Amino acid sequence: MNQFHSTVSRRDFMKGLGLGVAGIGAASATAPVFHDLDEAASSTKAVLKRGWYVKERDYGDYGIEIDWNIMKRRDQRGFPNWNFGVTMNAYPEGPQAFAALKHAGEEATAEKAKEFWPDYKGPTTRDEALGSAFEAMSYGNSGYCGNLVQGGTSTNLPAHRPEEIGMPKWQGTPEENLLMIRAVFSLVGLGPMVGVAELNEQTKKFVWDYMPFQTSARASTGPNLLPAIPATAGQRRIIFDDNATESYLTEDPPAFHLPSAQRYVIATHNLSCDEIARRGLGAALGGCTENMSYARVAYAKNIVEQFIRGLGYNVSYGHDMQPALAWDIASGVGEHARLGQTIGSPEYGGLMRTHAIFYTDLPLALTKPIDAGFTKFCETCGICAETCPVGAIPERGINRSWDNNCGQNWADDKMEGGTQVMFNLPGYKGWRCNLFKCAYTPCGGACKGNCPFNTIADGSFVHSIVKSTVATTPLFNSFFTSMEGILHYGKQDKDPESWWNSPDEWHIYGTHPNSLRQ
Repeated sequence: MNQFHSTVSRRDFMKGLGLGVAGIGAASATAPVFHDLDEAASSTKAVLKRGWYVKERDYGDYGIEIDWNIMKRRDQRGFPNWNFGVTMNAYPEGPQAFAALKHAGEEATAEKAKEFWPDYKGPTTRDEALGSAFEAMSYGNSGYCGNLVQGGTSTNLPAHRPEEIGMPKWQGTPEENLLMIRAVFSLVGLGPMVGVAELNEQTKKFVWDYMPFQTSARASTGPNLLPAIPATAGQRRIIFDDNATESYLTEDPPAFHLPSAQRYVIATHNLSCDEIARRGLGAALGGCTENMSYARVAYAKNIVEQFIRGLGYNVSYGHDMQPALAWDIASGVGEHARLGQTIGSPEYGGLMRTHAIFYTDLPLALTKPIDAGFTKFCETCGICAETCPVGAIPERGINRSWDNNCGQNWADDKMEGGTQVMFNLPGYKGWRCNLFKCAYTPCGGACKGNCPFNTIADGSFVHSIVKSTVATTPLFNSFFTSMEGILHYGKQDKDPESWWNSPDEWHIYGTHPNSLRQ
């Protein structure tokens, strides 16, 4: 049931927006002016390949309200980290109600799939085979994805320190080093969006005080990688250590020591399997993009750790050390979005998958938070909420708030003397996903696959003018939301079975090559 983009002339499209010559002139006034190619090439915008409409905010301006008196380092002991039994027992209405919620989510997903694809008969044997294959190697189900923790798989031949082979420690400017890191990330499947924020007294509040349930940690940059810590040995305290250069563990008390010198925080992701993501509600098939993503990051982060070691610097990897979105927003990787637990990217919409966060003492150029109008657009959109089969995402008309949205009461926060571990974070005004509803609903991340910003970069005039107008003229946001219903840039409009018969959509690692360009 594929649908093709409408064809429309530039003149007619601009008339439809109500932007005549005068309107274009006004919009052009906000675009940068380059007098020659050398001037354009020296622009940071040209280096990062971001649209001219992606504006930079000041450091520390994250585009959402934050109450720094409430925002603090969180004690995540007891947070299940997606362990089913712990999540079930933490559900405010009890385990039986959670089991019923899970069953209702499965039925709702099947109904939503029928809504999009009336003739869809459900997953086939090969759908189930592919989905279960990725699930077998996914986060929490295999030793392979145990690599997502600090250090990952041990190696018999860790990367040489420069002094061990008679070489000098790498010396580069922060700007050169950032380009170098982006180059390495491109080889291991991370990026293309890469941001760097600073770990300072304020942003330290983004780092957990205690790691969540089932966390493992290993030291990564010493001469020998430590063996895996059993899952039961989670709940370590994270200590900022002013006297250390390399991260290390202690057992009494259980703690992970993060060197204060590792003040450069690299934030990135890998990209979703975009064609599979557009079939997310196909349950078995749709889950592939989620599970593959964890496996790919589990591999990539180990290479990055060893590379930085080989430069003569130190790095700590933090999959379970922080809420990833905080560093995404702080470093300009993306903006806060209605999705709640997923960042919004002006380039990739909701298609940025598993996060990768590195703390390092390698000097890196900092990147600023951004304003591309994404958060503002979410105020009038709500397509992700319409796609969610269980109503986990605040629907259109529900604006950003300080509310919990998980059926929990902030007053019962165990950090404030209450009894419950919070499944959402207090201290900011925004949208929050109901994680109890979301966690075990087999929708394949359909909300992320349905974002109107999920356009594949192809030089299209319509794509570029829509995104730039969203950033500069929010008046048209409602119109663009309606237009999405016709053009279907990210719509769940492809029957899952069609993927098996569409060779043009079999991209390597599932990601369209145009999205991987730096």
